[in-house]
Amino acid sequence: MFDAVVVGARCAGAATALLLARQGHRVLIVDQAHFPSDVRLSTHLVWHAGVDLLDRWGLLPTLQASGCPLLTDFALDMGGLVLQGQPPGTRVGAAMAPRRVVLDQVLLDAALAAGAELREGVTFEDVLREQDSADGRVCGIRGRLQDGQPVQFEARVVVGADGTHSPLARAVGARELVRHGKDEGSYNVYAYFSGLPVDAVEFHSRPERMAYAWHTHHGQTLVGMILPGRSPRVPLAEVEAMFMGELATHAPSLAERVRHARRESDWTAASVGSHCREATGAGWALVGDAGVTVDPITAAGITLALRDAELLSGLLHEGLRHEGLLGQRTLDAALADFGPKRDVVSRPLHQFAQDMAQLQVPPPEMVNVFMALAGNQAQIDRYFGVFGQTVTPAEFFDPANLQAILSGAAASAADPV
Repeated sequence: MFDAVVVGARCAGAATALLLARQGHRVLIVDQAHFPSDVRLSTHLVWHAGVDLLDRWGLLPTLQASGCPLLTDFALDMGGLVLQGQPPGTRVGAAMAPRRVVLDQVLLDAALAAGAELREGVTFEDVLREQDSADGRVCGIRGRLQDGQPVQFEARVVVGADGTHSPLARAVGARELVRHGKDEGSYNVYAYFSGLPVDAVEFHSRPERMAYAWHTHHGQTLVGMILPGRSPRVPLAEVEAMFMGELATHAPSLAERVRHARRESDWTAASVGSHCREATGAGWALVGDAGVTVDPITAAGITLALRDAELLSGLLHEGLRHEGLLGQRTLDAALADFGPKRDVVSRPLHQFAQDMAQLQVPPPEMVNVFMALAGNQAQIDRYFGVFGQTVTPAEFFDPANLQAILSGAAASAADPV
């Protein structure tokens, strides 16, 4: 029997398996794919809190050696106001945007080096449940190999890291606590370019539109445009013309650089819904997008997945290592702690992203706050920290903090110097 079976070998699952295996637990990872394997939808930005975790786990040098640069400077162009800064309180002081085929493999390789086992080409079909358990406790999974052969694996706990549409979440009946459909979120169009100079992670925010650009592997730059999810879709053959027209209108400085760059990929145009699901139950837990999918406008997903992995693996370690001494209740208590602790970080960021995805003109009081940020570098950095996940939305948008920003601007204006 395994201590844990992790369904899904990408960043959330591989990170969870890595940390459990390093703590001495017997871990099996199963995935339908064969690795290395890329993903179709990801802007793959890892914010500062996520890079700090990768560094603490000893994986940052490998990612840097793969040719992925650290991203240290940030700029938010709001039309009449441009804010530049860096999130405070970080270990590395940078974000990065590794392609998923690289990031997922680095995490998976580290998990296998730590002793985790991997079974590729396994299609998950259902969970196993203890027959004499009053709560239908999960005790493993069953699935099928590519040749049709059935397989099953028993475990003390099963972790679902199988993405937004998680079959494991359906199998265990995980309740949706919050759900927003595709039309309620953002519509994202992006491609990769070479020969495109970018001095910082760029955001160009306008009503109904958000353009962005950042460096990734191979000297390439990811450039995208976000529109409201309710926006009409255009045929794929017309996406480039639509994109360049939007970029020229809303971010002309970036559009000029894109015109002189070389597109290195097909266009991706997609929208996704968002949700928060129940995090745990008897013998199971959900991590990463399987548990919480946030709107991609804040690019928070990978960083949240890594944080979830560290939190869950730590709790499971305590529950598993004491289970033999104190009985099943210790593992149950560890599982029960995960949801509330996850939601302290995840739920506010989920709501923050959902609010941003509406791409509406800020109310007058928030326009005043943003204008008051000019020249207040400490508070500009704290605003970037909301995205970097080093400052919580509650901390920055606390009425007392907003009043301090406004008061500081008023004092500066009154200073004759």
